[in-house]
Amino acid sequence: MSRIDSINRELTLNAPIERVWAAISDPAQVANWFGSKAEFQLLVGSEGWFEWPPEICEGRYAMRVEQVDAPVYFAWRWMAEQDVPFDEKQSTLVEWWLQTSENGTLLKLKESGFLTLKQQQMNVQGWQQELAELEAFLFS
Repeated sequence: MSRIDSINRELTLNAPIERVWAAISDPAQVANWFGSKAEFQLLVGSEGWFEWPPEICEGRYAMRVEQVDAPVYFAWRWMAEQDVPFDEKQSTLVEWWLQTSENGTLLKLKESGFLTLKQQQMNVQGWQQELAELEAFLFS
């Protein structure tokens, strides 16, 4: 099965790079905008999970930290299906790049490695919502 194109997003956040870094890499902060719970260690190879409430997409989504270069790059893989063990071959790669800009922090997001068009389309909508929630969290 061939891989489907990636999702790419870019936005400028009126917040210092350290603040944005913490929001995307500290599980306690991630849980405030990406799902309802997150558990992982900020160490390459660390496995963990993200969780959403029943009204959204109940279940835990396994993940693994792939690369950490604070505060400019963070990458993790995660599963598209809830409550299944982590499997690299079935996961997608989520990459975050942060760069200080005139107006705060430029955030670039890329998710790649989709196995189906349906999975990609679901995540296109998901990232729109999640990035809006990240922005709201940063300014709450």
